[in-house]
Formats: sequence, structure tokens, C-alpha cells
Amino acid sequence: MMKKRLLAVAVGLSLSMPVFAGVGHASVLDNPQDKAYVQRSVLPDHGKAQKEALTLAQVEKSAPLANKVVDKQLTPEAARLYRYLLAVPQAGKVIYGHQNDTHHKMFRVDSGSESDCKDVTGSIAGVVGMDSLSLTGDELKVTAAEKAAGVTYTDKLVEIAENADKQGAIITLSMHMPNFAVVAKKPRVNGAYDFQGYSPNVLTGDVGKRILPGGDLNEVYRAYLDMVANFALRLQDKHIPVIFRPLHEHNGSWFWWGGQNISSNDFLALWKYTAEYMRDVKGVHNFLYAYSPNGPFADAAAYLDRYPGDDYVDIFGVDTYDDDQSGSWYKNLSQTLAVMEKLGQERHKVIALTEAGVRRGGSLAVRDNVDKKWFSKAGKICWEHKAAYYMVWANFDKEEHNFFMPYMVDDKRGHEMIDEFTSFYNEPASIFADGNTDYKKLQAGTVK
Repeated sequence: MMKKRLLAVAVGLSLSMPVFAGVGHASVLDNPQDKAYVQRSVLPDHGKAQKEALTLAQVEKSAPLANKVVDKQLTPEAARLYRYLLAVPQAGKVIYGHQNDTHHKMFRVDSGSESDCKDVTGSIAGVVGMDSLSLTGDELKVTAAEKAAGVTYTDKLVEIAENADKQGAIITLSMHMPNFAVVAKKPRVNGAYDFQGYSPNVLTGDVGKRILPGGDLNEVYRAYLDMVANFALRLQDKHIPVIFRPLHEHNGSWFWWGGQNISSNDFLALWKYTAEYMRDVKGVHNFLYAYSPNGPFADAAAYLDRYPGDDYVDIFGVDTYDDDQSGSWYKNLSQTLAVMEKLGQERHKVIALTEAGVRRGGSLAVRDNVDKKWFSKAGKICWEHKAAYYMVWANFDKEEHNFFMPYMVDDKRGHEMIDEFTSFYNEPASIFADGNTDYKKLQAGTVK
């Protein structure tokens, strides 16, 4: 998805420059009174969300106590989370997720709450996505005062994750990695590799092979994994589990770890090496591992292409975007999740829509969206096919063609889909952070 994000920014720069209706009139991205925005008429019902939340007894009853997972030393909190994720779809519910939900916003960057989702509904998303780009400073900033106090990007992301966890959210982490052949040539910073600067279009260098053990770039990759492991271990110390989604969209050609840019054998070796390094070398035991190819899929054979095996995957995920809003995406999503649902039942795995969103013109539109009930429709397909959660991509600060959920522009007005999104929040089947069960109070069960 990140390649698409950067392309959207490039295309959108000329489109998202201030459009003046006349002298002295502000852009739609700065003017809460712009006619594109609407007065909200649907309010979130927090009491209803609390009342409809799954009880611990309901989860205990429907979630198996013994589960096969990647990590036989899985932390109790991660084992409890896995049980919860298995129970949610059995109750006909789905958790709503949003990438970068609590550290990037669309309009009210310096006002409102820390989250567009919270501005609209009163709750942050039930699943909060993060990416290793925040650990390198590409998606997270440290102020001059914070730098002077010794605050690092990792410090800041740990704090963000801890606050989201305290509000009831589940944390998931992806890795949009740089080309490590490029990194190896850059000057070191205080003796360390400089991982800042995402390079989605640099696909050369046979990086997937060269970062494996014995390769000349293995040291660089290990340093990158050490950075991610440091973040994970600090959350582990705080009893916070993480859904880890590495090497995603591996069947696409836009990442150096995907498609024809890497051989099947090297991809499988890379997945296994990554998991084993985190688990066995670094001692990261709070990770649940999500496999996440790019959809749609018509059958299991296509979905399982380059699948590393049941011993290396806890969650069957898929990334798929609605690019034209013709209605075909709903049909394809249903077909894809049906394939995954069967596989999940057969192999006893959680399934999820790990990355999604409307991408017609780059993202949702500020005005004149084709299907304002998209979130409810996507959620319905997910719970019908037993997906535990679905996560839409991020809202990036005041980028007109790069946001994936509605937002408020002041306390009472917002994006044209705020009422439909609030109605989705109010549905009995949807779960946000304030409706997540306190899964840490479940029995941990046993892992095998």
C-alpha cells in the first residue's frame, strides 16, 4: 500500500494545493465552513457499545483453550488476544481498525482528540495499526524539546502504543522497509545504519537473497530487525501483545520482497528467518504473525502461493482496496473471505481483512463519494465470513487524496460520511476500542 500512498501524494500535490473560491477564502483543507462539510445528525451511542460488548464469559465459552501458534513461548497476554480474536467472529461481530489511528489525522491536526476516529465516534479504533516507518522517523516526528530530553522515535511510538492499549485497542505492526542495498551505501549515523527514507520504487539489487544468512546485507537486515525487536520487547515488558504483519503483499511487484523481485524459495526462507530471528534470537514472544498477500483471490491455491506453512503463521490476512467503487469490490471481497474462512476453519487460524479502503482517485474523496455506506457494507461482509477485524489505511495530515476514514472539522461538522460512519459504530456487529472485551482477563490457555 505504501507505494500507492507515495504515488497518491505525487499525483495529489497539484490537486491538493489550496483552491480559492475567491480572494481571502481558505482551502477545503483549512476551512471548516467549506460547503463540502456537513453538520452531523447521528450521534455515537457509547452506552449501547458497552452493553453490546462481548462478556468475558461469552469469550471463554466460544474460544478454545488450546491453540497452535508460531511461538510456543507466547506471552499470556498474546495467548489471550488470540483466543479473543477467535471468539469475535463466532459472535457475529467484527473489530474496526485504522492505520496510524492515534498519531496521524486529516483535518484537526492540532485540535480535537488524538484520533479522527475518536473525534467522530468518541472511541479510537478497535485495532490500531502502526508501521516501522514510525521507528525511523518517516511517519513520526520528535520535537526539538523531545530531542533535547533524549526522546527517541521508539520511545514515542511505545508511548503511543501504550496509550492505545489502555483505551482498549489492539496493536498491529507492519514493516514498509527500505531497500537495504541503498541503506548499506549511506553514511552511518553515530555508527548505526540510517534506515530513514522509504524507497518503494527501488526494486533492484536482489535484496531478498542478500539479506539472508550468508548474504552481504544480512548484517543490515539484522540491524533493522533489532530496531523492531527493541520496540516489541518494550511493549512485551508492558504486557502488550502485537499482531506482526511482515513482508505483506508479497504477491505484488511493488516491494522488493514481492512478485518477480524475489524467488519463491528466497521469500519462504526470508519469512522463516524473520520469524525465527524475532522469536528465538531476540526473545520477542508477544507477536502473533499475520500472513497478508494482496487480494482478491478465487481459490485456496492462489491464496497460499508462497505460504510459509502453518508453523509460521497465526493469522490469515488479506490486503485489498476498492479502486473504482463500481460494486465489484464487495463481490470480490466476499469471494476472497470465503476462501480464507474455509482455510481458517481447516487450519484453525484467525482470519482478517488486514488492509483495505476506498482508493478511487487515491483514497476517499472530500466530497461526492459514490457509496457513503462503504464501512457498514465492508463490515457486514467481514462478519458474515468470520473475519475478526478489518483495518483501513491511514489519514495523513491534510492530504486531500490520502485519507481512508471520515473526519471532523470542528465539534459539530465534518466529512460528508460522518453520519454513515457513526451509524456503523452504532451497529451491534461493529467493535471499536471502547467495545473490545478486556481480553487480558481471559484464561491464557495453552499453546502448542
